[in-house]
Amino acid sequence: MAFIDFKDAEPGTPLASVASMAAEHRASPIVDALTALERRVIELAREDDLETLRPPRTRGWFARLILGPMPASPMLANERLESLRRLAVQAWHHGYNLPVSAQEEALAAGFSEHQVGAVLDTIGRLRAPFRRLSA
Repeated sequence: MAFIDFKDAEPGTPLASVASMAAEHRASPIVDALTALERRVIELAREDDLETLRPPRTRGWFARLILGPMPASPMLANERLESLRRLAVQAWHHGYNLPVSAQEEALAAGFSEHQVGAVLDTIGRLRAPFRRLSA
């Protein structure tokens, strides 16, 4: 009987430890599919709300007078990384139940199906497990 090590599949394993385990074993397709910058974008997307996916609205002069200047936009300047951030934000909030448009947007930005799957698997491993309200 073979032994399968599921240590890296435990919820709550940080991305850095997943990367270090892959560096040790050199066999993890998840980490090899994504660059360090892309993994960092996935980490940063964890704190973003779904509201950050909406385009920013401009304020009129009166709103700027009362509320002050516009806050910084959460959108990234690189279009490819922005599509990755949008995919990651939706994956952090919805898990594997993503809208098809999020995956199509990432594919149109130049990510392969393998990379999109690696993003979803990475986030799926790091998300907190579902807890039932009643026993």
